[in-house]
Amino acid sequence: MVLGEAVKAAQELRDALAAEVEEARGERNFFRTLDAGALLSRARARAHFNCRIARLEETLHGALKAAAAELGIDEVTTASFAAREPEGAKALSRAFAEIRSLSAAMAELDRLNQFLAKRALRVVTSYVEAIAPSPSTYDRRGLRAAAARRAMVSSRV
Repeated sequence: MVLGEAVKAAQELRDALAAEVEEARGERNFFRTLDAGALLSRARARAHFNCRIARLEETLHGALKAAAAELGIDEVTTASFAAREPEGAKALSRAFAEIRSLSAAMAELDRLNQFLAKRALRVVTSYVEAIAPSPSTYDRRGLRAAAARRAMVSSRV
């Protein structure tokens, strides 16, 4: 099968996405418990995942390009592959459908985890402000408290 390498690459991509979706589902517990170590570990794992996905996408691209060249196809589409190699195109289409589904699930989980991260940040920020409040009127330099906070934030940026 000419599309064998492309199908294999698409299935590897699908499997990597499926594993990351499962990992992302568990992240919400880390936000709920404010487990900083686990969150930082997941961030590193996600960065490695992103690099791996980029490599798998390059492999898939190369395999599709090579298959198209071998079959004499100018336009790389599943329809053009189906005309020359129906079984391979069917397997490729199935893998692509699963990749699209997993990508949508991953995007939804990312949105949820970002919401939880922002909520956790608000909780931590509120806690820090409660135990170390800023002056309500003037700070030690004679600046108004709100202006002092803005100056501190702008100097960090």
